[in-house]
Parts: sequence; structure tokens; C-alpha cells
Amino acid sequence: TELFQNNLDLEPSGHISVKKNTLTSIDGIFAAGNAADGRYLQAITCAGTGCMAALDAEKYLSESF
Repeated sequence: TELFQNNLDLEPSGHISVKKNTLTSIDGIFAAGNAADGRYLQAITCAGTGCMAALDAEKYLSESF
């Protein structure tokens, strides 16, 4: 997540801060898995939040265009 240090809001732990589900501090940018979750750090959690982020991005795009 260091790559996003000056662009997205990060938690003190260094993880990307998510507001609602997977939405970050920039509209249309979503975060999932270990980048956004410092608690569970498990492959199944990453797969699940990755799916959530994909669905959130799809909805965002369909409502934006």
C-alpha cells in the first residue's frame, strides 16, 4: 500500500482505509484483501472482498456512464 501513500487515505497500520464496503477516499477506487484488511489476512477473505470490490466497481461504472 506504500504506492498509494500520497493518494489514498491509509490507516495508521498502513492499510488502505475503506469507507463503505470497499470504497476508498477517492470515488471510483476500491480496495480489497490484505491491502484493506489487517485483521484477517486470509486467502478466502481476500477472495471475498475482491469479489465485493469488483461488484462495487461494476455498479459504480454502470451508474456513471
